[in-house]
Amino acid sequence: MMVIPPILGEALLDGIKVSKGVDVFGSIGAMPLIVGFIAAFVSGCFACKWMINIVKRGKLLYFGIYCAIVGGILIIRSLM
Repeated sequence: MMVIPPILGEALLDGIKVSKGVDVFGSIGAMPLIVGFIAAFVSGCFACKWMINIVKRGKLLYFGIYCAIVGGILIIRSLM
């Protein structure tokens, strides 16, 4: 739900660019865009279902540990 406004905003800006004749897709063909969209949609649906099941079971401890580890690694990496 949080990413819907930025996605819609970007789509609006791309629509304005297309209406002005700007090529927003570059040299990317239609088929790779369609396949990428479908892959992102399917993987996003599975990720949402997985997270909803975790939240329903109340097993957020493991997710919190994962976030702390990944966050720590990224902070250390950004300082290097």
